[in-house]
Amino acid sequence: MEITDDYKFWVSLSHQKFDHKPNRETEVGKLRFSRIYTDVDGFAEALTKGYCYTPIFTNATFGMRDKTDRNFSYSSFVSLDIDHTDVDMNTMVDGLEYKPTISYTSCSNGLDGKYSYRLIYCFANKIEGCNEYYNYVNSLLEANKISTSAIDDRSFKASQYYNGNGCGNIDIKVSNIIYNKVDIIEYYKDYYNINNIGSNNNKSINVTNNTTPPTIISLNDTFVNKSFENDYWNMKMEDVLSKYVDVFPNIEHTPLPIVDDDTPYIVFPSDYIEIKRYWKKSNGRAIKIADGNGRRKKLFINGVIRRMINPSITFDNLLFNLLYELVYYISNFDAENVIDKKEIFYIARNVMKADLTRGEGLKGTNRRFMVNPKFCEKYGLNKRQVRNMACKMIHNEGIGELYDCSKTDKENLEVMKSHGLEISLVTLKRWRKQNGITKYKKNA
Repeated sequence: MEITDDYKFWVSLSHQKFDHKPNRETEVGKLRFSRIYTDVDGFAEALTKGYCYTPIFTNATFGMRDKTDRNFSYSSFVSLDIDHTDVDMNTMVDGLEYKPTISYTSCSNGLDGKYSYRLIYCFANKIEGCNEYYNYVNSLLEANKISTSAIDDRSFKASQYYNGNGCGNIDIKVSNIIYNKVDIIEYYKDYYNINNIGSNNNKSINVTNNTTPPTIISLNDTFVNKSFENDYWNMKMEDVLSKYVDVFPNIEHTPLPIVDDDTPYIVFPSDYIEIKRYWKKSNGRAIKIADGNGRRKKLFINGVIRRMINPSITFDNLLFNLLYELVYYISNFDAENVIDKKEIFYIARNVMKADLTRGEGLKGTNRRFMVNPKFCEKYGLNKRQVRNMACKMIHNEGIGELYDCSKTDKENLEVMKSHGLEISLVTLKRWRKQNGITKYKKNA
């Protein structure tokens, strides 16, 4: 790491500049980029004028259709897109151990009382390959103790482009700090043996998708079960899941109350939490989450939810659950951007370090109950029939809990509505009749 104003590098800048955030439907798709050779100050000036930027690709000039992982060549920087956070840019930068080369606010900064900005880290040596770029994003997050959930998921993609800010509200800081790759990679040493990498070595670190454990430091500190550790690194994902399916429970929701087969429904606890599935429908068929749909961020979030369900979950159990999530719910066949076991391991580590209080918004469900399948089986009813029966029973129970004999029907209906129980006047009168409540105040 050094502070210098002599550093120059290649970056791809858009032909167009904008005095607003480019419209994704009408303007982004038309973007064209060309390589330029510049210094940090020149790059910063381009950002203030509203030019977009991205790394270096196979062609010197290209459009959005050619800006793909397959065509990615290298990058001299890593860009972290901090989006919709409660922490302003200057406070964030002041608290970072590793300061960005350039930090600037985006056009969206300040919207809805949230802050949005980008932290750009320039490197003296090239970051080559999509996996290596991804790993350096993770390394910077860990080095600076930035939560994965704080950044836009697209920051992990080497082929991502970023908008400048020509909106007239930009706050931009330039530190002229230039990093060497080994300055940051020490925080990723759990995956790589870096003992032989010199401080001036420009050779890119080999990042492969093999299943054998790399030479690492302190990796065993996180595993509890030695046999599981060995199997995790040496067996295929599916084989690991098959072998340990009866050892580690797959945690998907808060435990539900146990009811007998004469109870038609199961009420969700008030603190109920569940894994949120992101399956999409295509011609009536369910498809897995594909590359580009935030696969890694969803894995992280689902890991956090599992810790919220069971705060004492072991690392081994969490790692098994995330592996299960990857195999059964996520598409992982794109050779250019495969999520391997090393990445799952690293995501699990981040989950174990996550502040669970920040996951409060992940709690809860809109459903109040679920049909008891044992009741359906015993009485030969389908789920729709039992659901209708349960709704009536729950309504009646709710009415009984909230009904006040000193209030008029209209006043009772308003009270019930305020508690989330919306019923009609006819239903209320029927309930009163069924329960022998015939004396009440008439509406004025």
